[in-house]
Amino acid sequence: MEFIGLLAPVAFVFSLAALSQIAALKKEIEKLKEEQKSPR
Repeated sequence: MEFIGLLAPVAFVFSLAALSQIAALKKEIEKLKEEQKSPR
């Protein structure tokens, strides 16, 4: 059980990194949608 306790902070850091990546992807997708909507 101590092993799981030691892994918890590492998992937390990875989850924060993943959330920031998801936020960046959402911004990119919104930008692409706006570019697509605009007339060429």
